[in-house]
Amino acid sequence: MLPLKSSATAERRAAPRQAVTYRLDVVAPDAGSGFLLDVSTTGLRARFKPGLDVGSIQSLRIEFPRWLELGKWLDVNGRFVWVRAHEGGVTEAGFAFDGLSRKSEGVLEVLIQRLSEARLEDEADVVR
Repeated sequence: MLPLKSSATAERRAAPRQAVTYRLDVVAPDAGSGFLLDVSTTGLRARFKPGLDVGSIQSLRIEFPRWLELGKWLDVNGRFVWVRAHEGGVTEAGFAFDGLSRKSEGVLEVLIQRLSEARLEDEADVVR
């Protein structure tokens, strides 16, 4: 018999998250910008500068650096599902994607794969 996981440690997400170790900017139309902390095919977690009105935002733009070779950005629609205020007025928030096209989902899958590969390469460099 396998040990049961407590609800406190069980993963609730439908898709695994990929931590982001390189700066990827997230821009909210007419509302400011932040940076990506982690991403999956179902949503993202980001940290934003002060003054973000999460109630009015229904789309975000994830901007890609050239080395990812994914184009300049990806626009995603969705909604904020949780928000936490931190010291200094910084806001951390979870954004769930709604109605992704197959193309957008494919771009997210490649993004996650490339971020994972880059992280593994960096970890291997540290061990050497």
